[in-house]
Amino acid sequence: MYELPIRRLRIYDKPKIISHFNNLDDEALASRFGAPVSATYIQSYLSGLFDNAALIFGAFPDSCLRGVGELRVLPDSRMHVAEAAFTVETAWQDRGIGDALLSRIITAAQNRGIREVHMLCLATNQKMRRLAAKHEADLNLVTGQVQATLTAPWPTPLSVAEEISGEYHAMARAILSWPGPDRHPE
Repeated sequence: MYELPIRRLRIYDKPKIISHFNNLDDEALASRFGAPVSATYIQSYLSGLFDNAALIFGAFPDSCLRGVGELRVLPDSRMHVAEAAFTVETAWQDRGIGDALLSRIITAAQNRGIREVHMLCLATNQKMRRLAAKHEADLNLVTGQVQATLTAPWPTPLSVAEEISGEYHAMARAILSWPGPDRHPE
């Protein structure tokens, strides 16, 4: 399998993130937020996306943003507990994007001393349950939802190098695929 370009998203990527959320169907949005949500709710959510210290990662399998993963430190957790959430466009699911995003998020958590990463999904969301189990999460049923708890290892020089290397490779791919004067996006 090819290496999936994943990089950290910044405030200047917000138009790409908005476009990504606009490409999600109602089922994907309900899976992400745990219930059906309105366009107004999504707009409000996206307007505050970069207001806190969340780490946001994007997957670019075809040079377009197709998946977003978020890592947010939980308030009052003293930086040791965070939550993760994902969206992958329906047409791009079952291609390893969620797995790659979760792997990157676990590495980012590890390198920041975050010991536990929590994910919530609907009890009916078999894809997320399998993904969490693949990463050896403890799964607990909580009122129609499944809470997955992953334990991140302590940071190592290798994990730091892995995160830095992933960022550089993704940025290099983005630069190399940038439309030049003789290349026009279709």
